Amino acid sequence: MPIKFLIVFLSALKLLIACDSQTISIEEQAQAASCQPNQLCQYNNQVKIWLAEQKITPETPFEIYLSLPSGYTVQSAKLEGVTMYMGFIPVLFEARDGLLVAHTMVGICSERNMTWKLVLELNNQQGHAEHVLYYFDVTY
Repeated sequence: MPIKFLIVFLSALKLLIACDSQTISIEEQAQAASCQPNQLCQYNNQVKIWLAEQKITPETPFEIYLSLPSGYTVQSAKLEGVTMYMGFIPVLFEARDGLLVAHTMVGICSERNMTWKLVLELNNQQGHAEHVLYYFDVTY
């Protein structure tokens, strides 16, 4: 009887440890709380991100606008699914009229409403990396 109890206890403990109720990290929560999806977002470091359109649909091209303070550069940029893992989509920004603009699109999946995030790795004036996350919703 003690062995069965031990097995049940260890199994229950394993399940409790494996569960993770937090869907995004503490760092992401702070940024997620300050900006609404699909809206202009200005971060503490004066980085601004917005979409050309507020309504985004899958497999339809759209533009992402990025305004950086002087001395900042984009090291890397990618789109990742938040609602469902969809891999990642590289994003390339081009300079246009003093802004950076990316032409991109996201894939369709079984979820009619899906949240995506733009993950930016920026280099600041001192050459240090900063990460910025921008969330947006896609519906069809």
